[in-house]
Amino acid sequence: MPEKKISILHIATDEKFINAANYIFEKAFPGCNHFVIRRSRLNSKLEHVEKKKNVQVVFYNNGLVKKLSEMTQNYDCVFLHGISAYNSTIYLQSKQKEKFIGMLWGAELYTEENLPDDKLVGDLTASIKLPESGHSLKERIKELARNIIYCKPSTITDATRLATSELRYISTLHEEDFNYFRERNLISEKCRHIPFAYYPLEFIMQGNESATVNGNNILLGNSASFTNNHLEALDILRRMDTGIRKIVAPLSYGNSRYADYIQDKGTELLGENFIPLRKFMPLNEYTSIIRGCGITIMNHYRQQAEGNILTMLWLGSKVYLNESNTFYQYLKRVGAVIFSMEKDFSEGNLSALENLSHNEIKHNRDILKKEIGEERIIERLRNSVQKYFLYHT
Repeated sequence: MPEKKISILHIATDEKFINAANYIFEKAFPGCNHFVIRRSRLNSKLEHVEKKKNVQVVFYNNGLVKKLSEMTQNYDCVFLHGISAYNSTIYLQSKQKEKFIGMLWGAELYTEENLPDDKLVGDLTASIKLPESGHSLKERIKELARNIIYCKPSTITDATRLATSELRYISTLHEEDFNYFRERNLISEKCRHIPFAYYPLEFIMQGNESATVNGNNILLGNSASFTNNHLEALDILRRMDTGIRKIVAPLSYGNSRYADYIQDKGTELLGENFIPLRKFMPLNEYTSIIRGCGITIMNHYRQQAEGNILTMLWLGSKVYLNESNTFYQYLKRVGAVIFSMEKDFSEGNLSALENLSHNEIKHNRDILKKEIGEERIIERLRNSVQKYFLYHT
């Protein structure tokens, strides 16, 4: 008797990594995936997701939540790409909640309201006071439109919190992040973990598999967001002998006013050696810059910038993470050569700014191949979905 084919619905938005998800899911379950991408009629053209036979574009309107909720009844399982307010509302209105897997990106739950006892930013960062008005009229109109389309801010927290507390299956790259939220009662004790990575190693390093770091500059953070805790890292860097090294800070996306502040502060503390990246640039140009960074500082207290961190590890950069970051805990568990902001990154550590050795780089590459290689990600995904859905439908 032939094995039953599973039918999978994906509810997503027009994000770059949905292409990678389509690629991985088609490898795991060929011909079984249907992606529904939400867009506004005012801007209906897909910017990031590739139009394929299994990709359908739907437009926001008052009846779309109900339509998508009813559509889920025709599939064996439903992947929500991001547990946003909109996706949460679709889940909450569904009559078959047992079919849903919420793919947790992190930002949905990493809020001060959800985690009152956990610090998400350092004291220096928390003390930053930005100008009240910095957005252009066009930016303010866009923000208002987003709030109307995606639900009001107060609804976002309520819908997401309720959905994550009820979902029977939640997907993250590693169990440390999943357990972090479950221990804080944001995820049900009965919830099951579905391992998945949007970017397998081969996808991240496509065309750059053999590339390695070729300099000793320092990469600081991944975006213009408070959770990078730039000020805490800059405060240590200004007391270290960084010599002629460049401190490269990607600030091309996020909060533009925060980016202005960090650019000014970084220049004040480190002078012309502080290099803020304020504009998006071609991938080959950006890759050339980060390859010059033998040291990487990602001072997030929460899980963030996983793709950036994995890229730098593969290239052979010496990566510093905060110990409260679940991604640090995961990398330590699997045996990667990773370093602690609290214990290793200080002016008293004479080897703090030394690049990794050839053996350490090779070791990290072997770990990454084992953990996030394409075959491994596909195997874990296929096993989990078959275990919980295929033989129970």
